[in-house]
Amino acid sequence: MEIKNILFHLMTYSWTGNPAIDRFIIYSSTVLMVVLAAILLAILLKDPHMKQRKRPEDRFMFSECILVLLLLASNLLMNIADLTDAGWPRIMYFVPLIEEILYLLTILQWMIFVDYSLYRSRDHIRRRYKHALIPVIVVAGSGIAQTVISIMTGEMTDAMIVSVYILEFCNFAVELGYILTAVILVKKYDKQNREPKFLRLEAFIIPFVLGTLFRLYDASFMALGIVLTYGSILRRDRYLDHETGFYNRDFLEYRGKYRDEKEYEGGNGILITAAGHGKEMAELLRKLKPAGALLFALGGDCFLLLSESIRGSAVKMAVMTITEAAEASEAAFTPEIRTAVRGREETAGAFAARLMGMLPEQA
Repeated sequence: MEIKNILFHLMTYSWTGNPAIDRFIIYSSTVLMVVLAAILLAILLKDPHMKQRKRPEDRFMFSECILVLLLLASNLLMNIADLTDAGWPRIMYFVPLIEEILYLLTILQWMIFVDYSLYRSRDHIRRRYKHALIPVIVVAGSGIAQTVISIMTGEMTDAMIVSVYILEFCNFAVELGYILTAVILVKKYDKQNREPKFLRLEAFIIPFVLGTLFRLYDASFMALGIVLTYGSILRRDRYLDHETGFYNRDFLEYRGKYRDEKEYEGGNGILITAAGHGKEMAELLRKLKPAGALLFALGGDCFLLLSESIRGSAVKMAVMTITEAAEASEAAFTPEIRTAVRGREETAGAFAARLMGMLPEQA
């Protein structure tokens, strides 16, 4: 019965009534928050991508880290007040509300990051999430009204207590809605796309669920989820050419193994060599890339366009389009272009090896 009582209080943001256990909870949550805040600060200060924030995923992660640091700060402020028995001035009544708003914003930002990490389209993000802040604004407005009324009256009536529970339920519903949206996005992507993905959804959802169940540790679990999500960016970075943002040779090999494990078929390649015009060719390929195609920078001004949708005459059309665009550009160059069609019985790994064998020696 004692364990059930402790778990109930942990899930309802209240103390257990056992001084030793309450002290352990508040000290352990404080230590966790300080440690995770230090890790997040180290990410912001030491990671060169976080400093420069040139890529959209870096800007998403930077915003996430800032939001979670503010969330940790608000939690630490409440813990310090409890540890020192300093009492709560009236302005502190807004701290739990600020914490809840930061919690919602962090989940919303993460959901948008999930969407971008899958489809990598900023225009898509702008269209889909232009009204996404409305639930947060409604929750914030309701919470501010409740807090102001409680400060002015100096007491909590039965009606106000009921409204507080309703607001908490609404907060949870919004949080759950954002998380379920991210899950649906990933499941839908998995059905439509056969490429490996680097974002581990469970890296955030498991800490979120734990934070929801044990609310006195919610900021700590949220910070842990963001740290684990940051790991997905580092994992993807291993397979990127950082000058162009295209995938590198290692990803071509990794992709071949992944697709062989999944028993996926299809795919044609267009190899482009633009000696002395690598930057210009990269810009052209960004503009000309067909939907769903992958771009690789293989070194030596060599590039690969890999696609399952380009077949037959479409391959010849793509070669013609790339050649004409290069010759009509300001640099006015003619790239060397070769095509490779994956054989019916050829594995993805063998096809990747054949593509690498077609590269010039200096690549």
